[in-house]
This record gives sequence, C-alpha cells and structure tokens, in this order.
Amino acid sequence: MSARKPTGSNRKIATISFLAGLLLVPAAIGAWSLNEARSLSIANAEHQLSLEALKAKLSALESGSESNPGGDGAATFLPGDTSAVAGAELQRLMTEVIGQTGAKIAQFEFVGQADSEPDDGTVQMRVLFETTTEPLQQILYSTESNRTALIFKSITIESAQSSVDSKEPPALRVSASVEGYWRRSKL
Repeated sequence: MSARKPTGSNRKIATISFLAGLLLVPAAIGAWSLNEARSLSIANAEHQLSLEALKAKLSALESGSESNPGGDGAATFLPGDTSAVAGAELQRLMTEVIGQTGAKIAQFEFVGQADSEPDDGTVQMRVLFETTTEPLQQILYSTESNRTALIFKSITIESAQSSVDSKEPPALRVSASVEGYWRRSKL
C-alpha cells in the first residue's frame, strides 16, 4: 500500500486549524483563569469582611462596649447568681440560635454537676434537634461566635432518614452538649 501524500489544500486546512488552535486554546485558558480569579477575589473579599467583623468583636470584648463599659468581659458570661438562672439563659440562647434556622428542637436536658464537684461557674446542657447540613453550619457558627461564650463540648450527628432522596438535603439528628460560663454578680 502506498501512503497518500497530503495535498496542498489539506496542508492549508491543517495549518489553519493548527494556528487557530494556537490562538483559541490560550484564549480559552485565559478566559477560564479570569473567571476563577474573579471567583477567588469575591471569596477573599467575603473572608476579609468576616475577619474584620471578628477583629471588631474581639476589640469590643477586650476594651468594653456600651453594654459593658467596664471592659471586664462580663458580656461573655451568662447572667445570674445561680447555675439555674444561667442555665435558663443558656436554654433561651440555644432556642433562639436553633430556632432562627428552622431546625426542630426535640429535647433539652441540663447536665448537673456531682455534689462532690466544686461549682466552677459552668453550666452544661444537652440539646437534641433535627436539621439539615446548611442550618447546622449556621447553628455551629452562631453558637461559637455569640457574644456570650458558648462552647460545643461534644456533638453527635446521625442521619435521620433511612432512605436517601437526592433532591432534598438529608435530615440530620444532632445531639450536642453545649457549655456556658456564669459568675456571681459582684455585691
């Protein structure tokens, strides 16, 4: 068999195609790069705003604010002279944070300290609620960034559904232990 030699017209088409490819491929890569750079720039701006807000919040906590003119960090504590009052405030805060996302609270349970343990100024409660992934992220962020110091001591997340529906986000059953701090008012 004899190999066919490219004709002049085929050579021209191949050369034009090659040159067009040399122009189009970098243009496509450049357009994609610009789009990615714009997306990263927007994400960076959002992170900068969050960082500035956190810095302002930290500064307000360290130096005091309108509600806390003494600057002693009193706003980080749950109010109340007893753990029961502080626990009620913790329950109110968690009900507010969880309720804002539309999650369904199933149960609150306060974790008491043993009689032999000294009162260290903490109040802890377990909360059971059902939600989806995005509201759970909002709950975690709102709780841990709250002006009142609240900490998730433990969290257990289970799927609340036996079958997975790809159209709806999966329902999650969340059991969390949240701790807050209180101190007696100065007399």
